[in-house]
Amino acid sequence: MGMLEEIKASGEGWAQAVEAGSACAWPWEGTLFLGSGSSYYLARIAAWLARTQGHQAQALPSGEALLHPQVAAGARHLVGISRSGQTTELLRAVQALRLPAFLLTTRDPGERAGFVQRVVLDRAREEAIVQTRSFTSALVFFLTAFLGKGATAGLPRRFAEAEGKLWEAALSWPRAKRYFVLGTGPAWGLAQEVALKLKETALVQVEAFHTLEFRHGPMSMVDEEAAVFLLLPMEDGGLERAVGQEMATLGAKVVEVAYRLPEMPLALVPFQFLAYQLAKERGLDPERPRNLTYAVQL
Repeated sequence: MGMLEEIKASGEGWAQAVEAGSACAWPWEGTLFLGSGSSYYLARIAAWLARTQGHQAQALPSGEALLHPQVAAGARHLVGISRSGQTTELLRAVQALRLPAFLLTTRDPGERAGFVQRVVLDRAREEAIVQTRSFTSALVFFLTAFLGKGATAGLPRRFAEAEGKLWEAALSWPRAKRYFVLGTGPAWGLAQEVALKLKETALVQVEAFHTLEFRHGPMSMVDEEAAVFLLLPMEDGGLERAVGQEMATLGAKVVEVAYRLPEMPLALVPFQFLAYQLAKERGLDPERPRNLTYAVQL
């Protein structure tokens, strides 16, 4: 199954993730969330969700915890995120930290990996190298685990209803020489994932920033050749919107992408479509992203 087909099949993984998230009884207090690449951005969102529920939690790249285990001081247990279940940095970090470890994956690495419990979202398992439905399914899992099944149960249906419009949005978004993706709160991690998708699939110049930090230097790159995607919470977003308005006065093409927290995966899907489409427009094969493999193993 190719990248486009994987995206379109996301609803299957989301439905499984809703059930798995609602049944999850993992301890969250004192959690260290670990992941690499896209999984690290998931870890950042999960840690943010945990903190909003009153838990102490942090997120780190798996490689940081492996190389500098002292930064995990105070953590009671860890939650590892790995699509393949084989990411070397994560597996070695689990061994080095010697904490009770839980794993969210699409492929069970087996007992020898050292995890106390594993949640395997096998209906989100991908053949494509670029992560799409595995990421959004894992995001649905964490949203359900922290916000409750009532908040996310309708997501698979919403995706089926909105798929065509999400594709149309991706086709209509501006093309540019430079792209910037801005977000705050959980959307900061989402912005980083968007930037990674565009970069690894279409080889475009793209960077992600915390929205309010963008004024502190990076905005010097903004001109008529830039496109700025602004991830905005529907409930508020006034300060963030002002940043977008300022970038528009500098000549940037600004696109506001509004989201509700329980429906964040729906905000990500059009960017996945965009990454695929940009690759095609640039004469690249999204099924064979340059220099990348399915799982990073050292």
